[in-house]
Amino acid sequence: MNASTIRRPLLVLSTALLLTGALAACGSSVRARTGYIPRSVQMTELNDMTQEWRGGARIADFTSVTVAEVATPNTGAYGDISDEKLAEVRTALQKALSEELAQLKPSGAGGRTLVVRAAVTAIKPNNPLLNVAPQTQILKRGYGYASCEIYATDGEAGPVVAAFMQTSDTQRLSTEKYSDTGTAERASKDWAKAFRELIAR
Repeated sequence: MNASTIRRPLLVLSTALLLTGALAACGSSVRARTGYIPRSVQMTELNDMTQEWRGGARIADFTSVTVAEVATPNTGAYGDISDEKLAEVRTALQKALSEELAQLKPSGAGGRTLVVRAAVTAIKPNNPLLNVAPQTQILKRGYGYASCEIYATDGEAGPVVAAFMQTSDTQRLSTEKYSDTGTAERASKDWAKAFRELIAR
């Protein structure tokens, strides 16, 4: 057996491992439910990143919409992000939800309030140092993701009428990759829009 024969399988193996790593880094799947959305709600999987559920209530059944304070449950899934930066992420989602849900036009006369609760349940921080030069982005090793769980109830302690959860990966053609929490802050707008559309159906 000559040296070239020995090297060929190693080369094939190295290429296979490289491709496997690249594929694994290209995306994640939706994070497991933390229990923030009540377990009694049976979510429907839309794709490997998103699940949702909607009951029979309509926005026209309500008189007003309110957004509770956004949470970051103690899931231990936020990397080494500081409390200050987690607070900024909560503020971003709170603002996005408030702006999106302000577009709804509740017209009910019964004094019913739609109460929306949201949590950022996981963040894998971006590594900005790995996201500067194109050659360091091949395997997306500096990319992260963020996950949310959002649900709405009929009144403060009423039944759940809608629920949504999603994991969002860092997008390549964006500036979010240059901040450790950039993905979570950008995703907040996407999550808020998706939840507003779910409620408005």
